[in-house]
Amino acid sequence: MKSDLSLLEELGASLAPADDHPPAEVRHRVMNGMRRPVRRPRLLPRLSGVHLAWKIGAPAVAAAAVAAALVAAQPAGAPGGRLAPPGPGAQAGGSAVPQAPPGAEQVLLLAAQHAAATPAMDARPGQFLFIDSVEVESTIDRKGRTTVSGPLRTRTWLSVDGTRDGLVIQDAPSRKAPTRTHIDGCTNGKQAETIDRPETTPQVACTPEPAYRPGRIPTDADGLLAYVYAVAAAEPAWVSIGAGPDGLPRGFVRLSDDQRAFNEIAEILYKNHLPAVQEAAFRAAGRITGVQVRRDVTDAAGRAGVAVTRTEAGARQELVFDPATYRYLGHNIIAAAFDLAGAKVVRSPDIGKGSAQFRPGPNPEPGEVIYKSALLRIAIVDKAGQRP
Repeated sequence: MKSDLSLLEELGASLAPADDHPPAEVRHRVMNGMRRPVRRPRLLPRLSGVHLAWKIGAPAVAAAAVAAALVAAQPAGAPGGRLAPPGPGAQAGGSAVPQAPPGAEQVLLLAAQHAAATPAMDARPGQFLFIDSVEVESTIDRKGRTTVSGPLRTRTWLSVDGTRDGLVIQDAPSRKAPTRTHIDGCTNGKQAETIDRPETTPQVACTPEPAYRPGRIPTDADGLLAYVYAVAAAEPAWVSIGAGPDGLPRGFVRLSDDQRAFNEIAEILYKNHLPAVQEAAFRAAGRITGVQVRRDVTDAAGRAGVAVTRTEAGARQELVFDPATYRYLGHNIIAAAFDLAGAKVVRSPDIGKGSAQFRPGPNPEPGEVIYKSALLRIAIVDKAGQRP
């Protein structure tokens, strides 16, 4: 088994040079998917054997697994299987009856109903799904100092049928020009092994992953739940529990399958905007234990919302919704107390069976922002780089 030092050395000694930064969206996905056999920029489907050329350094970023908390179980007695948005109730005599704020189950059921009522966009195979988003992320330097960067405006173009080359363009106030990242599509069953540098890496076999057509992600709650737990079993995730005097992690804990499945649902919601998939995701997540509702949260764009959350291994994953319509706004990762009660701490993670995630350096203080992402707009366009 490899030592902690060799594991961290494999992740690289430092960030890429300042003049060669990939978009934060790409960095975040690589950061949170270290050691996974397949990681694309977030929003992008998983492709076996494909990876990104750029690698993050061990002391660079403090982050937890990409995730969000979502739950959608139908409350008992809901007439017709529907739940109306909360509003002022009334007794028989007409006097107002205060209603309790919706809990996690109600929030996600309302979100599922909003998704079900959203008409699918017309999309032809040769077109692209355009996603406009904004991100905020924190980084930790070698001295343990935390810096929050953002807002980072990200525009992403994903192939509707998964066969065309996509594109990520990111603007940031600190940059003189936007950063562009090429996303290699799966054409004729082949794709560049390193998808952001197709001209320098060999072609490997691939299966197209549609951005806005039916694909491997199930559109029913039972199937989607089984899918995310299969991912949890095949791709376990590990998180470090802090650093000792030598700067190396004191140990690692493995995320539970519940948290791992919960995180995968958040990833699906971010990259797949078919209404049927999103509705299924909300309803499936209602069967994952440990979710809670949290009020008075804000997304990366500063919009107020209500969140359904799940907390584990020092990070609170928040799926944020509009408090009036229950439209999905985005997700946050917020530092939380690292409760080791009942956790099995190992000196070195077993990374041979799937992914390992590292949170190098000092763990952030509870309440600190690790990462935020907010969806601003989605649309269908004719070519990568085109704005609606």
